[in-house]
Amino acid sequence: MRGEIRARIERAPSYPGVYIFRGKGRSPLYIGKATDLKNRLKSYLNPTDPKTEKIVRYATELEYIITNSDTEALTLEESLIKLNKPRYNVRLKDDKKYPYLKLTIQNRFPGLYLTRNLKKDGSLLFGPYTSARSLRRTVQTVARIFKLRSCRKKIPSEDLNRPCLNFHMKRCLAPCQGDIPEEEYNRIVQNVIQFLTGKSEELEKRVEGMMFAAAADEKFELAARYRDQLKALREVKRRQTVVTSDGIDRDIIGVATGPRTAVAVIFKIRENGLIGRETYRIEKTSGTSTRELNASILRMLYTHLSFLPDEIVLQERPDDVDVFMRWTLEHRRQKVRVRSDPRGERRYLLKWATRNAELELERITTEKPVPKALLDLMEKLRLDKVPIWIEAFDISNLKGSYATGSSIAFINGMPRKSLYRRYRIRTVQGIDDYAMIQEVVSRRIKDLGPDLPDLLLIDGGKGQVRSAEEVLNRAGIKIPVFGLAKRFDHLFQPGGRMLSIQHHSPALKLLKRIRDEAHRFAINYHKRLRRKRLRRKSLENLPGIGPRRATILYQYFQDLDRIQRASEEELRSVPGIGKELARSIYQALHT
Repeated sequence: MRGEIRARIERAPSYPGVYIFRGKGRSPLYIGKATDLKNRLKSYLNPTDPKTEKIVRYATELEYIITNSDTEALTLEESLIKLNKPRYNVRLKDDKKYPYLKLTIQNRFPGLYLTRNLKKDGSLLFGPYTSARSLRRTVQTVARIFKLRSCRKKIPSEDLNRPCLNFHMKRCLAPCQGDIPEEEYNRIVQNVIQFLTGKSEELEKRVEGMMFAAAADEKFELAARYRDQLKALREVKRRQTVVTSDGIDRDIIGVATGPRTAVAVIFKIRENGLIGRETYRIEKTSGTSTRELNASILRMLYTHLSFLPDEIVLQERPDDVDVFMRWTLEHRRQKVRVRSDPRGERRYLLKWATRNAELELERITTEKPVPKALLDLMEKLRLDKVPIWIEAFDISNLKGSYATGSSIAFINGMPRKSLYRRYRIRTVQGIDDYAMIQEVVSRRIKDLGPDLPDLLLIDGGKGQVRSAEEVLNRAGIKIPVFGLAKRFDHLFQPGGRMLSIQHHSPALKLLKRIRDEAHRFAINYHKRLRRKRLRRKSLENLPGIGPRRATILYQYFQDLDRIQRASEEELRSVPGIGKELARSIYQALHT
């Protein structure tokens, strides 16, 4: 340890605050908080674990910031870690990609939006969501039930244009038109808050009461709207699994740790029902204890949320858990109990969550990392999962003759040539690319059986995509299908809509590479068939050789040059070629 750092530790004040160990170039190595800076920093004078030893060994500077309380230190610590990303702190992997739902209650007519910006502007935050499918389902459900606006219009506005498409699709109440009173809209906002926090029973009673009140006042259109909300709420609740019986809102956190990576799985239980599951990958160093890891999970996941559960259950009690519980009381006006001694149902749920975390950790440590191009492709195409297995199809023919098709496979962004297949078109006569695509896709899907790819890419436009979709619909198979046309690299979605992707995007570069590989494979097979056919035609010009004997000769020697070099004895050894015919073939080839 450097002498100046030791002196800085010995002079540290006995106040709450945050400390920062810096390395070369003043880059932060580790950021921590303390109720008493002097007592906490003294532990670094005699390090007892490998992680602390590394921090002390590489540190060139120590800095600390005094705060008014230990709860303020917790907030400051989280902000500094997210900003600086120190090497030895526990961090969410790809935490910038985890989106939140933001409800802008500070506006006159609040809206619901996706955001990754956690700045404090008065909005309510819900999340973070690690599953794109879960997030889209939540947004679609809110739009279907409550019809809250999702546009960025400033309301009120003097320029009242016609309402947007969401209004006509019955997904927005169009407050921009002034048709809905502000008081009624705010009641809907309160209902959305209750829905997103899992208070479904209380919300059902509230909506039902408003429905009867509107009917009593003969506001039948409003009563019908509440009736539809109530019906949709009960349908959502019906799909939830009942897992507890005490009615306490709680999060069950199961954690599995590896040398450099940990996985946390959170079961969100509201009103006895399991309403969601989120999985987080966490970067850590090998010397991170389970207690520190659990404390970091509480700090990373709960200090940004507007609503917290009444209880959080963990396997092991986190470091400074009392500071976290005081922070929730001071900053969220909510008492949250953190437990590490589960009994009964909670013990079973914790074991269940931990097992899920172990399986996820095993998966990510044994599988190859997902290429960035595939992650970009999933985001650009709005897929529910990463398209690890992509199958691409192409058709090649010359004015309808020698028609062939090909299918190639890319696994994890790389070609898997053992899955490449060639097809001679059997059922289509003449030039009909759409029918040929249908034949090749149908045969390939039949060959694959139950193991199906994550994405189909067709070399062509909207007609080819539609043809492939028809095959999948007839087979009752749901696989995303897209078409990539050669001329302008236009990407066509199901339904014929064109999707625009930037030319420098890794997703588009990968799709073009796959499309071009499918075309290369198809055209090579087509050329080979044409060469084989031309060679056989040249053999038919020999005396005594018709189509049948030409085929036999070519199958026997496999090459025209080998036939030309063959002796009379070798020609006689071919089935169906006698002594006289062998002599006439030999003389014809050598004169």
